[in-house]
Amino acid sequence: MVLITVQNIVIRHLFCKDINLKYIYLLTIQCIIRFIELLTFIVVLATIFIVNKEMAHGVISGKYFWFYFSMGLCSFVSTGLVVFNRNKLQVNLLDGLVALFGLTSLLFVNFIHFSDAVTKQILLVLVIMLYFFFILPLKGNKNIIYWLTVCFIFTGLVEAVWGLRQLWGFEISQHYLFRLTGSFFNPGPYACYLAVVLPMAFYYTLKYQICFQVRFRFCNMPIYLLWGISVLTVIASVFILPASMSRASWMAATGGCGLVLIYFFSKNRKVKNFIVHNKKKSILIASIIILSIASGGYSVYYLKKDSADGRAFIWKNTLELIRQNPVGVGLGNYSGSYGHIQAAYFESGTGTEDEERVAESPEYAFNEYLQLFAEQGIVVFLLFIGIVGYSLYIGIKRKRIAATASLLALLIAASVSYPFNVLPFLIILVFLLALINRQEKGIVIPKSVSVMLAVCSFFIVALCLYNRYPTYYAYKKWEKVNLQYQYRDYKEAVNEYSELYPLLSDQVKFLFEYAQSLSKTEQYTESNEVLKRAMQISCDPMLYNVMGKNYQAMKQYTEAEQCFIKSSHIVPNRIYPYYLMTLMYMETGEMKKAKDAAQIVLTKEPKVQSTAVKEMREEVSKIIN
Repeated sequence: MVLITVQNIVIRHLFCKDINLKYIYLLTIQCIIRFIELLTFIVVLATIFIVNKEMAHGVISGKYFWFYFSMGLCSFVSTGLVVFNRNKLQVNLLDGLVALFGLTSLLFVNFIHFSDAVTKQILLVLVIMLYFFFILPLKGNKNIIYWLTVCFIFTGLVEAVWGLRQLWGFEISQHYLFRLTGSFFNPGPYACYLAVVLPMAFYYTLKYQICFQVRFRFCNMPIYLLWGISVLTVIASVFILPASMSRASWMAATGGCGLVLIYFFSKNRKVKNFIVHNKKKSILIASIIILSIASGGYSVYYLKKDSADGRAFIWKNTLELIRQNPVGVGLGNYSGSYGHIQAAYFESGTGTEDEERVAESPEYAFNEYLQLFAEQGIVVFLLFIGIVGYSLYIGIKRKRIAATASLLALLIAASVSYPFNVLPFLIILVFLLALINRQEKGIVIPKSVSVMLAVCSFFIVALCLYNRYPTYYAYKKWEKVNLQYQYRDYKEAVNEYSELYPLLSDQVKFLFEYAQSLSKTEQYTESNEVLKRAMQISCDPMLYNVMGKNYQAMKQYTEAEQCFIKSSHIVPNRIYPYYLMTLMYMETGEMKKAKDAAQIVLTKEPKVQSTAVKEMREEVSKIIN
């Protein structure tokens, strides 16, 4: 499109009598700059597709490092545009709220919570910067708005086709337990991504269908392209979403597409006249729709009842965590703090059998609003609510329905899932906010201040990337060391893990592997120090089991018993901690306690029957006999 524009300009001026070559040269340069600017943001949106098999957990870490690379490009190009562009920048209310949200979050993280979640802090800074980088080209540039919209919908089409190929057996999934994941590690985030793209594709499918009722015109090719990609995305998403079995995605897609339908129905004169002249029929139709939604919600609940009850139980404990920590527990510390709340709840004896059955050790709250409140406190929570609430208001008021519907779908998914803990959704969030806020007027910033802010943002991004650069090689080395861990070469693994520890100390899986390797090489005290760090950011009961075994090996039986009991309280439906207690009590000669623990192993109904459960019961039976 850029090349066609340049060609038309050159041809038009060559056949004019007054040839202004300087004007042609400047306009050509401007078009090239715009093309480079567009390309950098396409690179950012392409983060979703990245899977790096050479890195540990490459489905996640590969996206991180691609995003870091693309942010370096964005900061360089955006800074250049601000410095060399004559137009003055404007800052409006939403821009101020986003900046205030970022500054407040960082202040709380570093001066109140003292969080060590370096990766999450870096991502927070870069995502806030990305919002302002998106704002620069989207304000008043229809070509870039159009192409970024096309690319965003196209990412949904690619993911939908990717998922279909996985279902049909042409592609392998990114997780051995699931057949359908797209480029994600789990069907849940994958389906939610499609549910967020679907409303925007649905909007343009309805908006531009009239173009095919009139005579074909070459000048309408951009509209034909957008309509065609949108239609294909809608069709592919409708096929794939039911197979994902993700209730969050179904709710999100229904909410977003529902807003699109309400908008088009409100513009239709026939619908308006029907409502005015047939009030009884309108009420009847509305009642049928409401009943259908209610019955659908009821059916969705019973589709995975235990899962839904489990999430409700997580929300219940998260509210207690918020009550005890109104200023938050720190960015990245939700899971570790949640484990103490859930353990105390079951230890008090107030937990029911149903709650024991559905209890798990969650990494996320399955409600981003509650998790944000729990981690960063009421101030940051209210700022976020102000940002998304004001964006929805502006989007509906200015009739920017496509972006608003996708934002609504994302916010619905965030109420029952964990999209903001997955990087591509953070990119989409700031993209949609910028798309809605693109033409809002505000305070004009002097050119000198704009340049200063642009240069400062460039150095902030550069510092973030400088911090992340060593971790790139750390992740690649972790992938190789993990093979030694899997083959139980623990002595060699410990030497390698110790070098990686300063760079990967905020990664739970790394900490667990390192602690296990230390334990297997009889470095029990060092292993427990690593486990204590892991317990700050995770409530996995296996951390307490390993620590208990370390204390047992050091003959510190009281501390070992406390660890095993804590593990059994965090997730009461697991048998393994009682099995470990049985072995420890036999070692210490406490036969009554050993018999009581063994009885629990033999009689307690586990959440999932497995070969490990059978083997533990057989061993405990031999001990008792």
